[in-house]
Amino acid sequence: MKNLLRILSILTVVTMFGACAADTAEKKETTIVFGDVSWDSVQVHNRIVAFIIENGFEGYKADFIPGDTMPIINGLMQGDVDVDMESWHGNVSEIYEKGIASGTLIDLGKNMLDAPQGWWVPRYLVEGDGALAPNLKSVKDLAQYAHLFKDPEDPSKGIVYGGVAGWGQLIISEGIFNDNGLGDTFNFGIAGSNAALAGSMTGAYKKGEPWVGYYWAPTAIMGKLDMVRLEGSEYHAALVHVLVNKDMPEKAPEVVEMLKKYSTTVDDNNEFLSQMDDNDWSTEETAKWFIENKEEVWTKWISPEAAKKVKAAL
Repeated sequence: MKNLLRILSILTVVTMFGACAADTAEKKETTIVFGDVSWDSVQVHNRIVAFIIENGFEGYKADFIPGDTMPIINGLMQGDVDVDMESWHGNVSEIYEKGIASGTLIDLGKNMLDAPQGWWVPRYLVEGDGALAPNLKSVKDLAQYAHLFKDPEDPSKGIVYGGVAGWGQLIISEGIFNDNGLGDTFNFGIAGSNAALAGSMTGAYKKGEPWVGYYWAPTAIMGKLDMVRLEGSEYHAALVHVLVNKDMPEKAPEVVEMLKKYSTTVDDNNEFLSQMDDNDWSTEETAKWFIENKEEVWTKWISPEAAKKVKAAL
């Protein structure tokens, strides 16, 4: 009888241990890694999704890897990154098509539609009384106005700010520059960061000086400055999609289903980016503002039960 009791006691302990182990396994979190590309809107989208999956779903944790376009999309194909919330893959079509063809990338559809890209100049430069370049309508007209855009490091030429080192769009800007034979009168400027590119534009704008270069919307800056896009510099209509690594449907099926429904507009993005800029908010604070103020948008992406949990976590 004593031996029987001892055996029963051991079995009970083993059963309890097994149950605890199983419970621990069930509670283990799955980390979703987001590509934190170097512009604000994608970083806000990353944190909107992170807040929703960490608070509305069970067992998910978010992490972020910083990087520019090419490293992030390569990381996505290799499995080091799980999600790219803003793939402007028209700018890097070759690597995108390679990833889709090989099956290492899955395209979940559009985050936003028709985000404009191109070369811009301030409206005061080309329109109105006192406009210094009233006939500047297209890229082809730039050569006659090169003297207005003097390169501070080479005053014998003008400067076009073509984009940011490491960004996929840079190849397209270089093509526009070369196809229009601008090398004789302009230098092709490459900024080291988005902050440097934006700073060159806003600095010139505040002084009422000429500036020409690449930028895009949605951005807080383009929502505030009155800029005109030059004809002949328009990029193909940007289809800003959500991409995931091939393993995501198995790794995080709930998250994938949410991302298939994820959709915003350029106006939505301009609004939260303006709020971010005006209030000097972090990307996390901006994401919370969006969740608090755009309930009619994000609640369409998830179940009512999950939405209730997200709202309770605010």
